[in-house]
Amino acid sequence: MKLDIFGDGRKTPKISINVKIKVKTANPGETIRWNKVFGYIMKKPRTKLEFLVVEPIRNLHLDKIELEDIKEYITEEDYNQLSKVAKIFNRKLTADVKAFILSILRIPYQTLNTIITNKE
Repeated sequence: MKLDIFGDGRKTPKISINVKIKVKTANPGETIRWNKVFGYIMKKPRTKLEFLVVEPIRNLHLDKIELEDIKEYITEEDYNQLSKVAKIFNRKLTADVKAFILSILRIPYQTLNTIITNKE
């Protein structure tokens, strides 16, 4: 069964959103690497659940979480991509952006909380 949302038989359009997150860096090469890695993250499949998880993750002390801390919880490909911009991931991202990335990578809230608690 096909849903005809327009009522006249037209195809349902596909919508995509192009998002860029700029980081403060003086190195143009680092900016290019960041754009490529963030593009990789944005192409990962996501559901409403990842967006719902962002808010609680955002309230954690994300500045304490570094790439090496989450290595065992993400795929090797994700780790290889993020390792290209490890300095940016570790020190230069806002809590909102870092929370979004961590939710897209599907790292559970409790795991992140445990990592932060162990660092204190």
